[in-house]
Amino acid sequence: MVLAALGLACSKAGVVAQSPSATGSAPVTPSGGGAGGGRSGTGGIPLGIDPSTAPSTGDTVDSGITQAVPCTDGVGCQCPALNVAVIGKPGKWGANPAGDSDTALQEWLNSSSAGTAKADNFTQRVTLTPDFLAPYSVIILAALADESNAGPFWTFDDSEVAAFADWVQNKGGGVVVLTGYSGNGSEVNAPNQLIAFSGIAYNMDGIYADCPDWNYCGCCHSNPLANWIRTDPVIANLSNSVTWVGFDNGRSITAPADAHVAATAAGGANALVGKVVGKGRVLAYADEWITYTTQWNGQGNPSASDPTCANHLPQDAYQTAQFWYNMIKWVQPRATCFKIVDGQQPVTIW
Repeated sequence: MVLAALGLACSKAGVVAQSPSATGSAPVTPSGGGAGGGRSGTGGIPLGIDPSTAPSTGDTVDSGITQAVPCTDGVGCQCPALNVAVIGKPGKWGANPAGDSDTALQEWLNSSSAGTAKADNFTQRVTLTPDFLAPYSVIILAALADESNAGPFWTFDDSEVAAFADWVQNKGGGVVVLTGYSGNGSEVNAPNQLIAFSGIAYNMDGIYADCPDWNYCGCCHSNPLANWIRTDPVIANLSNSVTWVGFDNGRSITAPADAHVAATAAGGANALVGKVVGKGRVLAYADEWITYTTQWNGQGNPSASDPTCANHLPQDAYQTAQFWYNMIKWVQPRATCFKIVDGQQPVTIW
């Protein structure tokens, strides 16, 4: 299933720089990420280097795949690869628990990108060392638990928390955090531990979005998150070209005074909070519904064939691909070549 495609314009020859090694002291091998999961190669351009001055790294990645997206950003333009780690268990309570895969995001990141961007899945507990974190530009935190709904929920030692904070604040890493995977409020403890340095924290409550039109809510099997803050210039692009995304039973977010609230759910509860922290950025989202296949293209939606739901399905109502583009681009603004090149779900590039 091709949901959209992600491309990065790179060197003078219009080819991608090699991806950095995803080695280190992580005790497991990433699964489901790109071709065969983990990547090899050592020629990636580190985040801290200005792409305009970085040396050329060759014409192909180690797998021999040539970059198909031309370099269009100026004479001699070069771009680092966008390497994403999705850490945690996938959710299991989508619109169709028996057939609502939590793979839409990863497929979107890895499909039709000519090897220019990869998402590595780490569904088992990994040790967050500087060596593990270094290859990645963006980390997405899913359900940090042995089992997403029931736990046990992971904990991290002081050295891991410090390494994670350093990767964001001093190395320029971008973090997207999701929650709402479990009925047990203790699910928030693990992500709260990792992002405590930002002052952002999840609460143990349950929150919902309002339903403005039951024709959509019933057919999408979720209420649309619709209350976007578009006036704050720091976070305005998070809702760029987004009207609705599906939302169902998430956790509210406490925002410190120097953070930015980008969306609210029913009753004004904070549903999307971003903060610039040192050289990096942290973005906390209150739910996980945007990871389910039904909320991207409708695949697996139990109402997909209901004639009364025509033109009222998630693929008609929601801009899930655009929202994910906005979030990734916001937490990693140096990913200047991050492109969506598939017209099936048109995305505004900014």
